[in-house]
Amino acid sequence: MVVRTFLALDIAEATRDALVAAAGELRDSRSKVRWVAPENLHVTVKFLGDVAEDDVRGVCDAVAEAARAVEPFDFHVRELRCMPPGGKVRMVWAGVDEPSGRLAELFGKLEAVLEPLGFPPERRSFSPHVTLGRVKFVGDPRALRAAAGRYAEEHFGAQRAEHVAVYRSELTGQGPIYSAMARPPIGGC
Repeated sequence: MVVRTFLALDIAEATRDALVAAAGELRDSRSKVRWVAPENLHVTVKFLGDVAEDDVRGVCDAVAEAARAVEPFDFHVRELRCMPPGGKVRMVWAGVDEPSGRLAELFGKLEAVLEPLGFPPERRSFSPHVTLGRVKFVGDPRALRAAAGRYAEEHFGAQRAEHVAVYRSELTGQGPIYSAMARPPIGGC
């Protein structure tokens, strides 16, 4: 049996509420967007995909090792964007700003401890964000980009990252259900 797995930073309820309110302003009856349920909003650090159930404990231990090696840090969720910036819109997301560089350091350490377990490093550069919706069809891409652009300077919330969550994602007909399998502390706090 396999467990669909990803690593994430949880976001505060106030930040989630602000993101949900902004996303509500982007809803358009001519577009088809699969909006993420509020309880599922998070900062994805790394998607692992299917992990053999017998390997989950090793993944959790490796994540704990990497998390201990980085000091806790503050991050900010700000601005809405349509991605990619040009061409066909595929996602709507909020950017994550972490000026100390510790989030990127955490990502690098996770890549290093997970590669020996069979998880190849990302080919794309690390771009932390909160996915709000996956776009299936857009009636008017310019209108969606303009609506998101109204939130280009918006600050949705700031918080301290004190743990990394190792999530299980169970796909259902009503959308995914996420459950934390571990939450190792960052910096060993």
